[in-house]
Amino acid sequence: MKRRLTAREWVLLGLLAVIALVSGYVMLFYTPMTARRDSAREGAELCRVQTEAAQVRLEEKRRMERELEVLFFGDTEPLSIADYDNLHPVMLELNGILSGAEEYSLSFSTVDTSSAIVRRSISVSFTAPGYGAARAILQQLHDSAYRCMLDDVSLSMERDGGAVSVNGVIVFFEYQSQGGAG
Repeated sequence: MKRRLTAREWVLLGLLAVIALVSGYVMLFYTPMTARRDSAREGAELCRVQTEAAQVRLEEKRRMERELEVLFFGDTEPLSIADYDNLHPVMLELNGILSGAEEYSLSFSTVDTSSAIVRRSISVSFTAPGYGAARAILQQLHDSAYRCMLDDVSLSMERDGGAVSVNGVIVFFEYQSQGGAG
């Protein structure tokens, strides 16, 4: 016996067909395409970040190359490391530089001769008439004719008259050939 479908059943079948089509579209087309789109966006973002990082590295490399060109092709010769036991010339250099200070004192530490590059540490304290003078003296120490490093530098301004007290350590580097004497 054949029965005819009622209008309500036709509506339900139509609704079921629409739901099946929408579900099929979502499951078979929309979801995979959305996942591919999101994956492509993530890949593009990763490429953008990598490109920016590469550009930063490239710019840093170019900056370093320019610095090397200035060092190697500039008018001034790069500083070399003085031979070991360079104390007398260092003292003359320090005296000349620190002559701009109101007062200064130097304290010498034990010389580290454990390697070919000898480290001569000198604690320095000086008082300059102002911040500009203190900065100029520190710059002269930094730009000394002998390889050195400023370490543990501290500045303090005195209340009366603006004098600046500076304390720090200067480490001079000297070259010791074949295990010389300490």
